[in-house]
Amino acid sequence: MRNLTVDDVLNITGQFGWSQKIYFVCFSSLQIFVAFHMLLSVFTGLEPSFVCHVVGNDIKGGHNETLVNHCVDNSPSKCTRVEYTSQYKSFATEWHLICSEKYKVALVQSLWMGGVMSGALLLGGMADRLGRLRTLMGALLGTIAFEGFSAFSPSYLIMLVLRFFGGMSCAIVILVSFVLSQELVGSEWRSFCGICLGMSFAVGIAVFSALAAVVSTWRILTFVCSVSGIVFLLLPCYLPESPRWLASEGRAEEAKEVLEGIAKLNGTLKNLPSHWEVSVTAGKGKKKTPGLSMLLSHSYVTLLTLILIFSWFVNSATYYGLTMAASDLGGDVYMSTALNGLVEVPAGIIAISIIDKLGRRVTLCGFMLVGGMACLSIQFIPQRFVMVSTGLALCGKLGISASFSACYIHSGEIFPTAIRNSGMGLVSVAARVGGMLAPFILMLGDVIPNLQFSALGLLTLMAAFLNMKLPETQGHPMPDTVADILALRTSSPKMKDKSSQNYKYNKLEDDENQSEETVVFVKDETEERDLKTAPSASSSSSSYPQRVTREDQVPLIEAEDHCPS
Repeated sequence: MRNLTVDDVLNITGQFGWSQKIYFVCFSSLQIFVAFHMLLSVFTGLEPSFVCHVVGNDIKGGHNETLVNHCVDNSPSKCTRVEYTSQYKSFATEWHLICSEKYKVALVQSLWMGGVMSGALLLGGMADRLGRLRTLMGALLGTIAFEGFSAFSPSYLIMLVLRFFGGMSCAIVILVSFVLSQELVGSEWRSFCGICLGMSFAVGIAVFSALAAVVSTWRILTFVCSVSGIVFLLLPCYLPESPRWLASEGRAEEAKEVLEGIAKLNGTLKNLPSHWEVSVTAGKGKKKTPGLSMLLSHSYVTLLTLILIFSWFVNSATYYGLTMAASDLGGDVYMSTALNGLVEVPAGIIAISIIDKLGRRVTLCGFMLVGGMACLSIQFIPQRFVMVSTGLALCGKLGISASFSACYIHSGEIFPTAIRNSGMGLVSVAARVGGMLAPFILMLGDVIPNLQFSALGLLTLMAAFLNMKLPETQGHPMPDTVADILALRTSSPKMKDKSSQNYKYNKLEDDENQSEETVVFVKDETEERDLKTAPSASSSSSSYPQRVTREDQVPLIEAEDHCPS
């Protein structure tokens, strides 16, 4: 019986067949739903236009006075009567969050982002324990419920609490949907799918802007955005559990069933051997799931983790910083937001066209260099050349959008399967911190004009140079253990073979009648660990090579001590 990895099976049955295309449509549609909630406060908390009527007793001179978009002593309580002139009714209008109370509007978005950060930090590893699909559906249901109930909030405080928990749930939807989308396709299509999901999010920004333009109240807009997710509760009818996760849990039969279902829909079931089984990366009796401590088990892996954390922090801070700074592209807030999202589409197209040619690392660093240089250049443009500064800001947004997409793909291909969702949750926390600090970075412009762009540019350039220390993952199977990550450091970044045969170890593809397969543990002159196939008769009595049976093909974390530091 042949022992095949998930990558082996996808290479045989199709890396992006009809089944994966259906999965891709589902995940892309889900990203549009996520975009709705990510930008919900932008429109539900729109600052209203108002007139503050003050009677003579409350102002000097004793005359009645009318203030437009201002309050006496910046206090709305000093207004005898507030008349709102905006046609759109936001929660700022309903609860009089104007003047000195305006900070409460920003607090809603900040607390929602805090919920996203908390969800990624506290619940990010749930999918590694319970499974991708089950966790995704639970988080999706939580997002619909919490965000939907917030539309009926009787008070500002209750809305704040509900939106926080909605952010926690939405964080898991974002993380798990991306991880699952990467684990259901072959290695050649991971970058395409990952970047296209980012483009779907950008389209979602434009769609939501159009929706907000025709809805007159914040409660209706919130409710519509929430109930639009009900259709995604049917996803289990179209999406399977991740076969990679099942294999990492030792559930070989279930993984085989999923892979056969994919092959059947692709019309390639007949291409599989008559007798085969899925190669698992965990013992069948193994119950304990490794935690994030796995990322601290080797100095090299710890270094990669710290670089990824900083890279995600910078990408998010720059992305949201430029998003807020680009809001002045047009007078209409709906058009400005739509254009701000649509500029990410060409960024995604460019990234797709080069990421598989130049590699993940070069694409990530290159786009960050472009974005960083564009932001730095704004500092040297005279303030009267507004269009030039705007163009550079959009160029920076294009670069950082493309690098963010590449960062998602690169990170997903570095973290091992056993803790991939936990690892993505960790870097997502760093991203949310960057998003929460972005408004404060923009306040540097009050000190020196355009200083905020210089700060964002310097951070982006610093992250670009640090990312050069990351390994190239293009063409490599997704790592399952720390030992696999260590193998990336000595593997050629130009590797053309997309299968798992030339990575980590090779299995003998003997005839089905052969009863035993063996591999050889070889130590070459550079002291690199490389597992190669060899027939049983090739065994030697020396310490190198030594014979390893089929059962020993499962990579062990402890083997990392044999790798060069």
